[in-house]
This record gives sequence, C-alpha cells and structure tokens, in this order.
Amino acid sequence: MTGPIGTNAFGGVLLRWLSESRSGKASVLRDGVRSQVQAWGLELKEYADWDWMRKAAALGFIDVDLRADRWSVAPPVLTRLPHADGLALLTGARTARISARVEEAAQEWMELITVSHRPEAGEAPLPDTLLFQYEDLRALQEAAEFLGTRYVPCAALQLTELLPQAALGPESAPPGGSTVNTLEKYELRLHRFVPVERDDEDGLYRWRGADYARLTRVRRNGVFHAVERETGIFLELARHRTGVMRWRPESGKGRAGIGRLFVDRYAPLPALHERAAVLCSGFPPSAGKQTQARAYDNVPRALAEAIAASLQQNLEIMPRLVAATGGRTK
Repeated sequence: MTGPIGTNAFGGVLLRWLSESRSGKASVLRDGVRSQVQAWGLELKEYADWDWMRKAAALGFIDVDLRADRWSVAPPVLTRLPHADGLALLTGARTARISARVEEAAQEWMELITVSHRPEAGEAPLPDTLLFQYEDLRALQEAAEFLGTRYVPCAALQLTELLPQAALGPESAPPGGSTVNTLEKYELRLHRFVPVERDDEDGLYRWRGADYARLTRVRRNGVFHAVERETGIFLELARHRTGVMRWRPESGKGRAGIGRLFVDRYAPLPALHERAAVLCSGFPPSAGKQTQARAYDNVPRALAEAIAASLQQNLEIMPRLVAATGGRTK
C-alpha cells in the first residue's frame, strides 16, 4: 500500500505520543499501553504490553532499560535495508513535524510504501512500517535532510560491530531470606523456569528481590553472577551445547548471501541482537502457530553468523531452496 501515513491506527497514535513525550518510566509506559488498548476496545493477552514494548524497541522506535525502569524515544533515522534493491526504512521518533514532512513528500515526489502490521489475537498493534524507494544515495541523503532525520547507510550492518558477547556479569549475592520461597531454576528440557527449593547446582535462576523485582542470576562453580534473562538462557544453551539458530539462503539469483534467520521461540534474542535482525527488513519476526521458531527476513549470512557467535551458538546453515521445473521446489 502506498500513500501518506495513517494517523488513526493504534500503533501510530501511541508512537506519536511517545515521540512527543521523549522519555519516561518503563512501568508507566507498560500501564499506558494497556490502558490505551482498553480505550480502543481491544483485548490483550498476558504480557502483551511488554511484548509491544520489546517489538517497538527491536523496530528502532524506542530504547528500553528495564533495570533502570526507563524508556526513551530513539532518534529519527532513515537507513538502507541490506541488499534490498533501493529500499530504505524510516524508524525512530515520528513526531507531528516528521509525519507532516513525510506526508508532504509522499504526495509530491517521494515513493512511500506504508505497510500495516497484522497483530495476532491479543496483541497490541504496532506502528506502520514506512519504506522509501530510492534510485541513488544522493536522493536518499537529500530525503533524510528534508524529513529532518539522520541518514545512516545501513543500521543493521553497523550493529554487527556493536553486538555484546554473551558472558557472565558481575558477582552477585545468592538468594536468601524470604526470597528463597520465590526461587526458580531454568529447565532446558522444559524451556521454562520451574520452582525449586535449593540453589546447590550450577544453572540459571531467578527469584523476587526485597522490592519484589525479579532478579535473574547464573550460578557457576558456586558463585552467582548478574545476567539479563535472554543472555542467561543463551549461556545455559552454550553450557549444554544446544543449538537454536538456523539460517537458510534465499533462492533468487544473486541472493545466496541473504536469507532467513530462524531462532527457536523459547530462546528470545537479547535486545540489541534482535534489533540488528529486525532492521534487516523493518518487520518484526514472523512466528506462525504451527512453528516453534521466530523467522527474521532479509538477514545477510555475515550478520547471522555474527549474532550466533556473540551468543555462543553454532549457526546451522540450511540447504537452499532451489526452484525446479513446473514451479516445484526441493
């Protein structure tokens, strides 16, 4: 669909508010997402508010620091998609001024492609993805200047050099006192945390702190280390030599270096890793009801390998789908 931005969509309205507000508490944003959904007459499943925030961060609209309980809107950026035949993505803040400039440009000279997301039942709608078709880099740079955004050659590929390595955090105190009653240990076989009574084995644990905030810790050789939940899961996967990442090259001519990255659903990517994968296409990962993996499109093999290596994963390269006569594939 082409044309100006639709301002009546839930995701667009919420992004406008975030863009004008600029920053705030993450817990307040979570409550705001849920209250706005209710005001629109929608229904959310459990944790859908947090899921909206996570996806909005992966799409480059906001930055979220749950430990500090803060969110901030990301700077507006116009960036090329990797190997996408003249397509650029507008992400970050979408203020009234930027939206007006985009609409003006779309009506007069810019080829704008607006793609609406289709949320699953119980999910909060995301802002539309805005793609720009360009013929040369100079035109793209001029468009960024007109819109009042920063031009970034390719944000997804630039993030390759910034991906943090999965590693143990600083030493931390073990669970104790009343927090012991909330102790849980991650069971790799079950793909989830389960209640336990003791912490005498190495592994990934979580419990409620004195302020009832949930703490996630890795135990190694009797010592506890602070860690983010997503990173902790990948450390456990590495400890048990379990692979959860696969990459399949595209079948089109000249597209062997671009493909689809699959990550098992029970192993969510850390925030920066997921943003790098999502900004390859400008769309959140697809996850059909019948599949057990999230699929990221248009991901270069080099980026997929960098994501895997930084998470102590061995990336499995799947065979390329080859078109056969009669339109069939093998």
